[in-house]
Amino acid sequence: MKNKNLSKKILDSTLGIFATIGDLILFFLAINIEIGLHPSDAHSIYKLQKRLDRLHLKGTDRIIRNAIYQVRHKDWLDENLNLTDEGWKRLKNSFPTLLAQKSWDGKWYLSIFDIPEKIRRKRDILRENLKILGFGQLQASVWVSAVNYLKNVEEIVEKYQLTPYVILTETERIGREDSQTLADKVWKLKKLNEEYRNLLKEWEKGNEEERFWLKFRYFDILRRDPQLPRELLSEDWQGFKAYKILHRFSQYFHS
Repeated sequence: MKNKNLSKKILDSTLGIFATIGDLILFFLAINIEIGLHPSDAHSIYKLQKRLDRLHLKGTDRIIRNAIYQVRHKDWLDENLNLTDEGWKRLKNSFPTLLAQKSWDGKWYLSIFDIPEKIRRKRDILRENLKILGFGQLQASVWVSAVNYLKNVEEIVEKYQLTPYVILTETERIGREDSQTLADKVWKLKKLNEEYRNLLKEWEKGNEEERFWLKFRYFDILRRDPQLPRELLSEDWQGFKAYKILHRFSQYFHS
């Protein structure tokens, strides 16, 4: 139980980006590649241990050793601590994807549903999938997207036999607000933009140690970023600069 609680505290420090300590190990070794260190460098794991010391937790060395054993047993690392193909695949799945910028076609795509309480589990599954696709909640059971993913939603609806309860439609206008105002309301873009701005300020003045932890902040913001078409974003959208500066190191994870 003690090790389980300790692992949870470590994972909480990465803002929930990783599911296991093993994933954090893979990430750290990949970062070493980025800065030109060989993964098997004797100081590599020691540096991770020192970084975890900032959490003021005792026993992290044992947690790290166990995690290395587990990821090697799963063939995610070889005997020299190099990530295997399976290790890279595992690491890629930990991160939100940076999408290619798309032009907006001027339409909104809506999923409107009224699903009975007795099948609320299916309703929850639909909501989770809408979030994954980047839909935002306009009202309680009305979700909207600026990108046409209705075919994807239709497949989910059919799979879970929700067709009688769901309406999928498109429109060029929702209410009286202009498109940017609506987008800000649905996805809280001003707040996201400020988070990016503050992150970039800290990145500029941060040292190597501080930047290591800021990368987790970046991915936490990115997974909440709907990555809307440029036409729906403010002229000073800080996400573009953050993508360019902080995402370059993760090209290894998305190649």
